[in-house]
Amino acid sequence: MRTFFSQTIAATRPASDLAWLPGLPHALSAMATWLVFGGAACVAGLLMASLVSFVVWLPLTALALNGGQPLAEHAIAPALTPNAKRVLFVSWTATAWLAAAIAR
Repeated sequence: MRTFFSQTIAATRPASDLAWLPGLPHALSAMATWLVFGGAACVAGLLMASLVSFVVWLPLTALALNGGQPLAEHAIAPALTPNAKRVLFVSWTATAWLAAAIAR
């Protein structure tokens, strides 16, 4: 039983060294375009922000936090600093809004 409870607690509170993606704020920033551009443009902005996030913004942030060196295969991803989180959020928001504006 002790193992079950320890695994349950670990599952509800993931360690910060395992997942360094700061939630899904790019989805929130893309959903804000719904009010201005409508549903189809909102979905286009969300798809583009998701794609660009995982292909461009997060790898560039990981490189910057690792001193410009590529991450080792089994190395723990660097923790996001508050400034890195701000830059990522601004990048996601700009990407989502630009894609939504183009899709409209």
